[in-house]
Amino acid sequence: MAELLGAHGIKGWIKVRPLLDDPMLLAGLEGLTMAPGAKMRREPEQPVAVIGLRRQGRGWVMQIAGICDRNDAESLRGRVICGTSDMLPQLEADEFYWRDLEGLRVWSEEAGVVNLLGEVDYLLETGANDVLVVRPCEGSADDRERLIPWVWGDVVTSVDVDEGEVRVRWYLDA
Repeated sequence: MAELLGAHGIKGWIKVRPLLDDPMLLAGLEGLTMAPGAKMRREPEQPVAVIGLRRQGRGWVMQIAGICDRNDAESLRGRVICGTSDMLPQLEADEFYWRDLEGLRVWSEEAGVVNLLGEVDYLLETGANDVLVVRPCEGSADDRERLIPWVWGDVVTSVDVDEGEVRVRWYLDA
């Protein structure tokens, strides 16, 4: 739900990169845990309580219960705040969590011809719009990786999580 980036100030605040559309959700959630990041030695998760969260410039800072000074905050660099999917709010019919899109097959519709482009590997957040990173899979039209902008209606025409597919208007040579 968030990555801890390092200390902010001397009172234990921590710079964070929220991984939620609405970072303020972190301040109201109970049952969060803190775990080592991907490049850290494996350690058990530990419960964590967010007691403060605010925007700081273009980023966010967080205060965690029990973290009272800069040294404590700096020791958390590289860790991640985790939660369970049932903590997240219910979405509208045309909204999706990124994790639900990963692994879906991407089909292009071009002049009545349908081609399999591959599977969603992950998503990128850019300034203009999010981007689907589509890797080739068995049955793909070719072996190219594609970056497809998440522009609902213009590029992405439909998503069916239950069927495991995303439909896009995208040309094979694009």
